[in-house]
Amino acid sequence: MDQEKTDLRVLRTRAAIKQAFIELVVEVGLDRMSVKSLTERAGINRKTFYLHYETIEALFEDVLTEVMDDFFANYETTPDVPEDIDGHAQRFFLFLAGQPEYVEKLVCTPSYYRFGEKVYYEQMDRYKEAGNPFVPMSEGAQTLLHRFIRATALDFYRVWVAEGKKVDPEEAAQLLSDLTCRGVEPLLRS
Repeated sequence: MDQEKTDLRVLRTRAAIKQAFIELVVEVGLDRMSVKSLTERAGINRKTFYLHYETIEALFEDVLTEVMDDFFANYETTPDVPEDIDGHAQRFFLFLAGQPEYVEKLVCTPSYYRFGEKVYYEQMDRYKEAGNPFVPMSEGAQTLLHRFIRATALDFYRVWVAEGKKVDPEEAAQLLSDLTCRGVEPLLRS
C-alpha cells in the first residue's frame, strides 16, 4: 500500500513538473526558463525537482521523448513498410505541424537544437532497427543517408515554422516527401 502511495505521489509530482514546463515553454520560452520559475509554477521546491531531473535539459529530453513516442506508437507505420520513405516524411511533417505550441517551441528554439536533434535521432534509430530499406548499402553509407534524411526533415519543419507557415501543411508535407525521395531534379523546369 505504501509503495502505491509513493508511486502515485511521484507520478503527480512529475506531472506537475511537466505541466509547469509546458506552460513556461509557451509563456517565456526555453531560454528564459529557470529551475526557480519551474519549481514555483509546479508548487514544489528545488530539491524535489532535482529528485526527478538532473537539469532542465533532462526534463526537455523527457518531454520531447514522450512526443516522439506518441509519433511512433500512433502515427508511424514505416517499420511495417520500411520502403515507405515518402509516407514517413509526410507523416512526420504533418504530425509536427499538428502539435501544440509547446512542441513547436521545443523543436524550433535554436539554442536547444542539439537536444531536439539528439532525441529525434535516437527515436529515428527505432526506424532503422525495425525496418531498414537500405540494408544493401555499406554501414557507412547507411549512416550518411539516415543522417541526411533526419536532418533534412527536421530542418525543413523548422524553416517552415520560422517562415510563418506560409505553405499549407499538406503541400509542405508532399514537398518534403518529394525532396526526400526524388531530390530537386524533378522540380526543375526544363
